[in-house]
Amino acid sequence: MNPPPFATHWARELGAAEESLIQLRGGINNRVYRCGEGVESYVIKGYEPADCGKRNRMKAEVDFLRYASIITPQFVPKLHFCDWDRRCIVLEHLSGNSYAEGSAPTAIDLEAAVAFFRLLNAENKLAREWIEMDAAEGFLSLRQHLANVKDRIYSMSVDHLPKANQDAARDLLIKIKEASEVIETNTELLITSGVVSDGINASESCVSPSDFGFHNAILTKTGVKFIDFEFAGWDDPAKVAVDFALQPRVPVRVMESPLLLAMGQHGYEVNRHRLEALGLILRLKWTAIILAILQPVRMNKLLANTISTDVKQLTNERLTRAAHYFREESPFGLHRLHVAVA
Repeated sequence: MNPPPFATHWARELGAAEESLIQLRGGINNRVYRCGEGVESYVIKGYEPADCGKRNRMKAEVDFLRYASIITPQFVPKLHFCDWDRRCIVLEHLSGNSYAEGSAPTAIDLEAAVAFFRLLNAENKLAREWIEMDAAEGFLSLRQHLANVKDRIYSMSVDHLPKANQDAARDLLIKIKEASEVIETNTELLITSGVVSDGINASESCVSPSDFGFHNAILTKTGVKFIDFEFAGWDDPAKVAVDFALQPRVPVRVMESPLLLAMGQHGYEVNRHRLEALGLILRLKWTAIILAILQPVRMNKLLANTISTDVKQLTNERLTRAAHYFREESPFGLHRLHVAVA
């Protein structure tokens, strides 16, 4: 597959041979390329058009990187150029190793993540000046999170999958739907009994890298650096802490999310019950994210933005991963559900 025009344009601008462009692993909504060699190498990241009513992922990432370059430059790549016309940015290429799927971050790695999150939220006034957008799906209400997850689940179908995979996908989808109904009932009991409040005030939200975890990190000679901030913005601190622990590719297997350490004692007490309630909800959400193949449009995007175009291979991989995650993912102390009974 030939590189897109935005990548070839910036390769020329940077003085790199077009032949040096190598497609990197990107998300479902963007394409990422490396160009150049050695110290003169760069990352070029392209985004979808900023359609009316849709999230402007490029603005979210640019705003976050510009703020982070002031407050936490040691934890993020340098932003070299922004090309709004071609909807792409040019970043420093980080030389180092990504974290293998299923690997365990070290205690030093976790300390770095906590320090990054704490620094991002150390200057609230400055953050408000630089970051305008809420994080993607940065709901401040438990009920909103539940509605979002149920929308994801109930929009799924299996008819477009290879015939050999349809029965397994249908069985898994039924189990997930059943779990969502139980969690919705129990969450309502938590809220109405006063164990946890449904929402928080916008003033209590925090700066979130969003999709924050070691799946989006590079271990360099100078320490851990984090990447991919197209979903960044203002978010519920409990959601950030839960997602950090539950992220399925490089999960953080500890009794509680390490990001609680960055919130101080008061923040811990305020967010503890929200973590337990959100842990159940967001576990289902991560399962649904893995199962993006059950939505035809997102299946096509995955195939378009990955090097492999083998539908059967992608389907088998995602179904296996989702079934394992749904069955096994219950550590961190985030899934204890204490329903107060009158």
